[in-house]
Amino acid sequence: MSTTAIIMMVLFIVIIWGGLVYSTLALRRSPDEKVGLFGASPYATDTVLIEQEFERPSNV
Repeated sequence: MSTTAIIMMVLFIVIIWGGLVYSTLALRRSPDEKVGLFGASPYATDTVLIEQEFERPSNV
């Protein structure tokens, strides 16, 4: 393997793993339950959403 190929391989490994580490740390700082369109809305809890799913008529 040439020197250029090794440098490119190391560069892209750092980019991929660095992105994974960065996204993991960002998710730990602001979890999905606290951000986004619904945020901490009382209508966006698991219980309410599951109840709405079972109450919806099926199209079978």
